[in-house]
Amino acid sequence: MLVPMAKVEIIGPRGLFSDVLALVHAQGRLHIEDLSNKISKGDVPLNRMEVDPAKLREQQAMEDLLIRVRAILRALDGGGKASQANRAEYERLFPLEPNDLAQEVAQVINEVEDRTAALASAHTDLESELALLGRYEPILHKIQPLASQIVTTGSYDSVALLFERRYKGALEALKEELERITDKHYEVVSTDVDEDTTAAIVVFDRQYADGVHKFLTMENVNQIRLPDSFEGVPFDAAYSEVRARRQALPGELSETRSELNKMSEQWAGKLAAIRDVLIDREQEIEAIPKFGRTDYAFVITGWMPVKDVPELTAGIRDNWGDDIIVQQNEINEAEYAETPVALNNPAAIAPFQTLLSAYGNPRYGTIDATWMLFLFYPLFFGMIVGDFGYGIIMLSIILWLRFKFADNSTIRLATSILGPAATSVIIFGLVYGEFFGDLLGPRHLDVIQPLTIGAVTLPFERTHAQIAFMLIALAVGVVQILFGLTLGVINAIKTKNRHHLYEKGGILVFLIAIALAVLVGYAEHMFGSWTTWGQMAFAALALGGFIYAVRGGGVMGVVETVESVTHMASYLRIMAVGLAGALFADAVNGIVADMGNIALAIIVGVFLHAINFIIAAFSPTIHALRLNFLEFFGKFYETGKQDYRPFTKTGGEKSA
Repeated sequence: MLVPMAKVEIIGPRGLFSDVLALVHAQGRLHIEDLSNKISKGDVPLNRMEVDPAKLREQQAMEDLLIRVRAILRALDGGGKASQANRAEYERLFPLEPNDLAQEVAQVINEVEDRTAALASAHTDLESELALLGRYEPILHKIQPLASQIVTTGSYDSVALLFERRYKGALEALKEELERITDKHYEVVSTDVDEDTTAAIVVFDRQYADGVHKFLTMENVNQIRLPDSFEGVPFDAAYSEVRARRQALPGELSETRSELNKMSEQWAGKLAAIRDVLIDREQEIEAIPKFGRTDYAFVITGWMPVKDVPELTAGIRDNWGDDIIVQQNEINEAEYAETPVALNNPAAIAPFQTLLSAYGNPRYGTIDATWMLFLFYPLFFGMIVGDFGYGIIMLSIILWLRFKFADNSTIRLATSILGPAATSVIIFGLVYGEFFGDLLGPRHLDVIQPLTIGAVTLPFERTHAQIAFMLIALAVGVVQILFGLTLGVINAIKTKNRHHLYEKGGILVFLIAIALAVLVGYAEHMFGSWTTWGQMAFAALALGGFIYAVRGGGVMGVVETVESVTHMASYLRIMAVGLAGALFADAVNGIVADMGNIALAIIVGVFLHAINFIIAAFSPTIHALRLNFLEFFGKFYETGKQDYRPFTKTGGEKSA
């Protein structure tokens, strides 16, 4: 549900502005309204609050310090420690005077910055070197037998090359060109180092080095270039040195990481507190131009949850008595679009707020659709997949992920959304009588027995009742579209939007009248001579609804009316996609049943069912979300312009 918001206005003497702003910041409940645009347009009789030059200098100094603190924290995180602020340190630092704060922060920075930077740089260099040598060692190992045969002096240079064996013939062409470039002052030694690779070492007079290297580069020959630290070292000696260095690097890396860990344990909490203090102090200065003033007074306006207004009022009264005025103004319909939105739903429904935010949070004063996603997304997903066996696997995977990665917020969120969907798959699997398709049906294991409850017989075998399944899917679409239009009428009434009321109400009446006319015509034997009169009456009612839809929406009213009919038909995808998956599973079972080899049949069955399961895990999600977001939400849902983001301290954030 939407959190009821209040428009708040705080007025007081300009001399108390900084103190009042600090209290508002500390309470962390007010979403600030930026008055600068209204002031520049002349919409409010105020001037823009100006930032004192001393405050600007303070802000610049804090920005400079903040850059350095963040750099140190990034370096310390290389040691594997989280940068969580020390709360007590934050509370101690925040009230300090700007000069005292800057002096203490600079002292901490000077104490740890150079050492941390040096350790972080060393850690990065060691990791890079280890990765680099890890690529070179197997290459040098391949050419080692050749390198030991080559003895070079100061007047000779050498190059190591690697070829794919299928291109070994190119080595002869290479020799011919080298003979021309070096005037026959060269030697090539080559050997097959494995079934795929041929290695070669070329030794040549150093006076021909430029020509040889240029030729090899132009021909894209794969040369082995040693790291800079091994430049000039013969290949056989380089191999030994690379191996020795690779053995020594893990110890050096571990030692450096240990030093970073110690630094992080000692300083990360304090530095994170400093970071948060600097951010919050800077935010207070950045917010100043958003407020208004007169010659003698300041004006702070914004929104906050209604339940939090008494806390703000009491805090101001306790500190300044009647010197500061706090006014709670009613939010009228014209301000709904600008009012920030906060949602507060039960724990089971709350994860779907994130899913809803992908579409856009609701406009203030309208209906929160989170609970509808909570109901309809799992419903449609279950109707489409509807297989007890697949549902059990889905739910098992979801539960495993939830417990395996209990500390991962993304996994918790995803499993909270997918858990109800998998449960719905299990329920509809029981309704359809599907367990990996028709595996338990009469064609195969013949375990499922029909169950009659009143006029309903279960299981409802959708693969054998395709027309009925199509009508059910269509009926779901009719009900949800009509429900959406009803919500659209409610939103129009709540927001006092007459055009939307006429449009949504007119389309709703039109569709209901058409549906009733069809039902009366279908049940002609029940109504007898009243059928014609009834159809005429409903046709007149439909015409009246259509006229009101056009009156409210103009040309778009016509478009919306036609779209509403086509959107109902769009729900047939529940039947189409669902049947496709069910028939695929049945076909797999048929293939397996006709195979004579049991072991092969099991392998084929598992493989094909796995493919169908993967499709069932992803494709229905797209269709279920589309039906909700496009067809359903389009009938009533209005998105707001801004979410509720209170002016709160980084070191003291509160939830809505």
